Amino acid sequence: MKSIAEHNFWQGETPLLCVGRREETHDTASFELAASDGKPFDFLPGQFLPLGVEIDGQTHWRAYSIASSPAQSQRVTLAVKRVAGGCVSNWLLDTLQPGMPLPAMKPAGDFALPPDGVPSSLALFSSGCGITPMMSMTRWLLEKRPDVDIHFFHSARREDEFIFREQVLALAAAYPRFRLHLFLTQPQGKLPCHVGRLDHARLQALLPHATDIGAFICGPDGYMDDVEGWLIADGMPAEAVCRESFAPIVCETATDAPRFTFSAPAFGKTSEIAHGESLLVVMEREGLPIIAACRTGVCGSCKCKVVEGAVDFTNTGALHPEDVAAGYVLACSSTVKSDLAIELG
Repeated sequence: MKSIAEHNFWQGETPLLCVGRREETHDTASFELAASDGKPFDFLPGQFLPLGVEIDGQTHWRAYSIASSPAQSQRVTLAVKRVAGGCVSNWLLDTLQPGMPLPAMKPAGDFALPPDGVPSSLALFSSGCGITPMMSMTRWLLEKRPDVDIHFFHSARREDEFIFREQVLALAAAYPRFRLHLFLTQPQGKLPCHVGRLDHARLQALLPHATDIGAFICGPDGYMDDVEGWLIADGMPAEAVCRESFAPIVCETATDAPRFTFSAPAFGKTSEIAHGESLLVVMEREGLPIIAACRTGVCGSCKCKVVEGAVDFTNTGALHPEDVAAGYVLACSSTVKSDLAIELG
């Protein structure tokens, strides 16, 4: 049974409507979405929203970080960047316009700024479209915790690839506690910036007291690895560093791997599978109605039950302990190791 608070907020029970679109760069747009039933949204700064789109008769799910503040709860803003071969992102950029509906699930994700216990100083690091959750955190902090010092590090190639450029510059001009550290590898001379990539020496010069500050990092894995390593080397406790990544879990399958039998009795599906295959890939290949929004083991949308056999799994964080005890797994984080029978729902 849902609590009274859950009934007051949108929980994914109705579609979202696109109510605004803004071209941020040549390959990125932001979309403003509202619940079709008029309910407000409930989320933490930094969390993501899973969206579904129907392409060639099949619904595909992907998760997109929220850029707007939870304090402005009637609408959410997402940024979508074009990706080579990106099924959902490219469909959104080519197709989604104001007035169009989209299925969605309620916001989720562990990469989030807690409403309580925010430190007096924060360093927010982003590269490329990793800026999106940092915008949500920044907007919420400036609205609700204007006493917090924010060091906003962002890396991009050129000024015209700086997502949310005008908004960020306006915040930097309006709020003295918001300190922008912009790094451009190919600057065009239009904005003051640090030329080149962020490195350890520059970080030490701009953020000299890493022991008294918390950090959030979002961007390519290599960027996040570097920044996290520098911060910890400078004395920041590992638990004070939080990082995000939507990089899908990749499973390697040997050509001579042992073969097993896969079945989903409720759907009349039986097929051959290989040791080490991703359970999610198997289920999608068989056309089962599995929802996989984040594909990284965070959102929990690909929860399914192993009723016969066993899998190796790397992540159960989105599941309750009683779910794990009952045999539920996350398909995106599980690989085949025996004959399997699966249930959905």
